[in-house]
Amino acid sequence: MRILLVTHRFAGEEAGGTEVLADDLARALMARGVGVAWLAAGDPPSPQRHGAAEYISVPAVFARGYPAGWQAQEVQQAARIEQLLASRPAVDLVHVLHFSRIGLAFLDTAPLRNVPVVATLTDYTAVCPDHQLLVRSTGGQCTSTAPSSACTGCLHAPMAAAGEVQLWRARNVMWLNGRVRALWTQTPHQAVELTKAGVAVDKLIRDQACYGLPDSWQSLTENSGGGEYLLFLGRCSPEKGLHVLLDALADSPTTLPLLVATVPDDAAYEARMRLVAAADPRVRWLPALSRSDVGPVLAGARALLVPSQWWENHPIVAHEARALGVPVWSSAVPSMRHLADDEGVHLVEQYADPASWGQAIDAAAGSQDLRVPSFGRRTVAFEAFVDEMVSVYRKEVTR
Repeated sequence: MRILLVTHRFAGEEAGGTEVLADDLARALMARGVGVAWLAAGDPPSPQRHGAAEYISVPAVFARGYPAGWQAQEVQQAARIEQLLASRPAVDLVHVLHFSRIGLAFLDTAPLRNVPVVATLTDYTAVCPDHQLLVRSTGGQCTSTAPSSACTGCLHAPMAAAGEVQLWRARNVMWLNGRVRALWTQTPHQAVELTKAGVAVDKLIRDQACYGLPDSWQSLTENSGGGEYLLFLGRCSPEKGLHVLLDALADSPTTLPLLVATVPDDAAYEARMRLVAAADPRVRWLPALSRSDVGPVLAGARALLVPSQWWENHPIVAHEARALGVPVWSSAVPSMRHLADDEGVHLVEQYADPASWGQAIDAAAGSQDLRVPSFGRRTVAFEAFVDEMVSVYRKEVTR
């Protein structure tokens, strides 16, 4: 069996959660004898990072205001993809994880028109053209049922584009309810929010994320110490809440350092945060980390702090921290509440309030909890997750 894995970008050195998940899936599927071709926009990873059998790259040419003008842009991208696929072996199934820089029109080209499709939704892109159901101008939360006229502000598109955006959102829901044969979401709350937008969940296989873990991290679970610093790890963008954390730290008496490790996202925001961080000698902004580097940094932390200001979608760093036994203090956003069953996850209810995060920082700094790694259990769970996925693939291919 040969599948086509589809994401918006490849897993490079600065990969986000979607790309890391796709890379883990590619490696696990290949280990099970499933051929994997990976389609994405932008440059493929360096050869030493290859996990799939083949990388199919198209240019990242969608305009900033996409999905304004989406039909013409997707047709052009589909033509490129059709040409690339025509000279390659046929695929038996397409698994779409993210399509914001690819579109969906390529699925109707000759090489893929009759191929079964499954999907994993790693954020809210299907119903939100800005991916995260945030009102960018205010930082407030949006909803999947918001009128498309509200989307134009976040896209910096003219109000006249609202009709196109509405057609795009309707097309995506029709695709999920029609062409897609099996669906995975990352959290129960995400599934509920998608349902509000008209997405049927009768094809839902699982509503909780499952991630792989690098084998090289196994030895890190032997670190039973209390940790020497607090840690923020994630994309450098307002919705990740670093500004709230730095405000809280300014009023905290803790002497523990705060290490900040980010993936570039919003350059203007990052510049502002670096200025704030530079004024506090307890803050150390680390150079960019590869995934292999993340493990030791996580293992050395007293606690991981996740001050997200959006609904989140089970951030991979929380999974990785708990695998190593590191406690997590997280915003009590709806998509994180299901993680609170783990006694090592502590929710901050008033997560937009720096004072509440100040209390969380003090609690984390003083934490003496016994570390109980769950690396082995989570590794077994991911293997079962991939086995289940392959079973779904085979069922749909032979249907």
